[in-house]
Amino acid sequence: MNTPTVRPLRPGELDRFGRLMSRAFFTDPLMQYIEPDEEKRLKTGNWFLTRAIAYCERWGEVYTDESLAGGGAWLTPGNTTMSTMRILRIGLWQMPFRLGFGGFSRFNKLDSATAKVHKRVVKGDHWYLLLLGVDPGQQSNGIGSAAIEVGAAKAQQAGLPVYLETMTQSNVDYYQKRGFEVAEEFDVDDQLHVWAMVRQPS
Repeated sequence: MNTPTVRPLRPGELDRFGRLMSRAFFTDPLMQYIEPDEEKRLKTGNWFLTRAIAYCERWGEVYTDESLAGGGAWLTPGNTTMSTMRILRIGLWQMPFRLGFGGFSRFNKLDSATAKVHKRVVKGDHWYLLLLGVDPGQQSNGIGSAAIEVGAAKAQQAGLPVYLETMTQSNVDYYQKRGFEVAEEFDVDDQLHVWAMVRQPS
C-alpha cells in the first residue's frame, strides 16, 4: 500500500471537509456528549466541526489527502488559545442557536475544563492538534498518521511540543504509538472522560 500524502485544504473545500469530519466524529464521545440525539447529531456536528475547521484555516493549518477522505486541523504557535473575538468572527457566536441550550451548556463545560488543563500541561509556544478524523470507510490507510506528521514535523523542527485532547482509550493507544504521552486525565460532567496528551520534541 502506498503511503498517503496530505496537502493544505484548498479554497472551496471547507464544506466538504466539514461533512467528512461530521461522519468521522459521529460516534466519538465528544459529539455524543455535545449532541446525544443521533437524529440531530450529524447536522449539528457538520455545522460545529465546519466552524472549528474554518477557525483552524484562518489561525492555523488544515491538511487533507487528495480525495478528502481524512485529515487534521491544527492551531499554530501563538494561536493555540481560541479568543472570544476570533470565535465571534468565524461564526461560532451562533452556537447557542445551533446547539440549543443543553448542547451549548455542555460545550461550555467542556471548553472550560479543557482550557484549564491545556494551560497547565503545556506552557509556551506549541502546536495544537485540534481535530483529526478519517472517513469511517477509509480508516487504517495511513491518512491520519500523515496528517499528524505534517504538523508534528514542523513542531519538531522548531523544537516545540504538540498538544491534543482525545476521548477514547483506542485513540490514546493510537497517539502513544506516534510519540504522544498522557499528560493528564479528567472528567467533564461525569459523562465525558478526556485524555490530554503531549508529544515533546526529541
